[in-house]
Amino acid sequence: MLLMLLASAWADEGMWTPEQVPAMAETLTEMGLTVDPAALSSPLTEPLNAIVSLGFCSASFVSPDGLIATNHHCVSGYLQYNSTGERNLARDGYTASDRAGELSVGPSGRIYVLERIDDVTERVQSRLKRRMSDAQRQDAISLVRKEIIAECEAAPGYRCRVASFYEGLSYRLIVNRELSDIRLVYAPPDSVGSYGGDIDNWMWPRHTGDFSLLRAYVAPDGSAAPYSEENVPYQPAHHLPMATDGVSPGDFVMVAGYPGRTRRHDRASELRYSAESSIPGRLTMYTELGEMLRGHAADNEDAAARLAAPIGYLANSEKNNTELLALLSSGSLLDDKDAADAELTAWVMADRKRKRTYGGALEELEATIERSQAHQERTELVGWMMWIPDLLGVAHYAYRLSGEREKPDMERKEGFQERDQERTTARFSRLERTLYLPSDRDGMAIILRRHAALPAAQQVEPLTTWIADHGGLDEALNTLYTSPSLAETEARLALLEMDRAALEASTDPWVSLAVTMEGWLSQQRVTSEQLSGAMARLRPLYMQALIDMRGESGLYPDANSTLRLTFGHVQGWSPEDGAVFLPQTTLSGMVAKATGEVPFDAPETLLSRAGEESRWSDDALGDVPVNYLSTLDITGGNSGSATLNAAGEFVGLAFDGNVDSIGADWAFGPTSRTIHVDVRYMLWVMESDPAAGWLLEELGIEQDR
Repeated sequence: MLLMLLASAWADEGMWTPEQVPAMAETLTEMGLTVDPAALSSPLTEPLNAIVSLGFCSASFVSPDGLIATNHHCVSGYLQYNSTGERNLARDGYTASDRAGELSVGPSGRIYVLERIDDVTERVQSRLKRRMSDAQRQDAISLVRKEIIAECEAAPGYRCRVASFYEGLSYRLIVNRELSDIRLVYAPPDSVGSYGGDIDNWMWPRHTGDFSLLRAYVAPDGSAAPYSEENVPYQPAHHLPMATDGVSPGDFVMVAGYPGRTRRHDRASELRYSAESSIPGRLTMYTELGEMLRGHAADNEDAAARLAAPIGYLANSEKNNTELLALLSSGSLLDDKDAADAELTAWVMADRKRKRTYGGALEELEATIERSQAHQERTELVGWMMWIPDLLGVAHYAYRLSGEREKPDMERKEGFQERDQERTTARFSRLERTLYLPSDRDGMAIILRRHAALPAAQQVEPLTTWIADHGGLDEALNTLYTSPSLAETEARLALLEMDRAALEASTDPWVSLAVTMEGWLSQQRVTSEQLSGAMARLRPLYMQALIDMRGESGLYPDANSTLRLTFGHVQGWSPEDGAVFLPQTTLSGMVAKATGEVPFDAPETLLSRAGEESRWSDDALGDVPVNYLSTLDITGGNSGSATLNAAGEFVGLAFDGNVDSIGADWAFGPTSRTIHVDVRYMLWVMESDPAAGWLLEELGIEQDR
């Protein structure tokens, strides 16, 4: 019976760490895996050594010369960086005619090649003492993490992190080779890569060619290096071969990638707060900001090029949160969470030893969660303020850095150490290509008006005073946005060299506002760190109770942007009585949707070829497959993940989920589905582009003469 339960747990649901895979060998073999399961336990063996991260999306090597496949929407920022009003790559796409034509994605572009995962739990936990305050506990964890990372990064060309698993029950050192010369090689036009747009987002059937190609470069000696014309393509240890026969219904598939964050082990009170407060608040911001940005893009070609990436992000987030709120309001997710919490509490209280070990911790955890939710609306609004107006984020970071730089490097807060400065300089420089002041001003106005609408006791007093001292909202905006010096790259970079006294004496209005805000923000960080320390003490006990009750082998850790695998099958689903969705779509469906108007404006070059005989046709379908569904378990960050068949070969890219998967950050359901672009559609689209022939050859595809 235990084996049957574990098999059920391992079927489809789960974002599993590589080290968990060997224990699943029998189940995976029964599901259809033909690769030795032991090969999936190490990032250094095939096929996992071809899987990489962009830092925000997943990707994979697909040629021996460093060619990388990922989603089209994952390179939107890179397209934006290389776009102008006259040459809008975000709209028109890009095909390099040869390697000399490959475009740098900018100084912020990174590829992370995983080389090692080390267990450092004992070293972290050895620093935690019983009588520590919560703030001291948080400081101790932060310090030992920084020490481990510093040792790891002593060798040049590496980027390391210490990741927490099971809410702090264990810690792993993640060792990555960091490649910083990344170039754009191929991206289809937006009318292919985002076909169906927001209307089809999270929906099925889909007909979206959400794929692109990058390339990683290194110095001639093989070491990581920034962009240089002298650099050469990176030679990966392994690349994924194209399985040009694709997939069929019922086939075993798996995804390896870097899912960002799930909250499946959150308490019901946390989910309820999200449903009643956080999500509605975010949704109104996504909607208002998205409408504003779309208005600017419609009026100005330069704005359209610069704002394509944030417009896409906000549209996706708006739809996601709309559907999620509906799910939480009408579904059983909250009831299921309440029942799970009640089950754990009853199990703990039924035994004197368990009650002594976990009972008090569960009660205190609930109280700490409640404290963390106090003033959350204001906190989230300030978070928007530090993100949306680009220049405030720049000025505030520079001011915080000036204070942190007065400390020894190991005593600085994470994000402000010497290891972070190259990235910061790149971010400050990259802003030159993406900043659009008119929309930046309107975004700031939206946030400040929302702040002014808060009850007086909830407002940030220094911000309210600063606005009043500058003549009210409109005049304060005029002060900030009338020929701001920080719109120039040299002025932004100069901030990074200034000490605290110089910044405090600055007459620049953005710096003045940042200095004003920092006094209040620093107090909030003290409270936040105390809460984090309390969570670091209580959540491991909560997770240990769950493991003791359920059994460790059937419980996977929440996603945390580390390498995970998920296993399943190509399969459709029935969303309601009498309705059945098949698992594959085809070119004929893409043509049927085409209206000639955005977002169903498929290029004529594709429409004209759609009825032609093609080597990429599926015999069973009688047509070229475009997208397919699977039962795989993914979340944000998995975008761009390679989909592999039973033999570990490339059969497409994961890029979205169906509407039933929107609540998957909290729970995976039997009707959750992942949506993939079929490798055969990728190759068919590229074959339609005369300039892409050399890339097909590099992918191992012979030219169709």
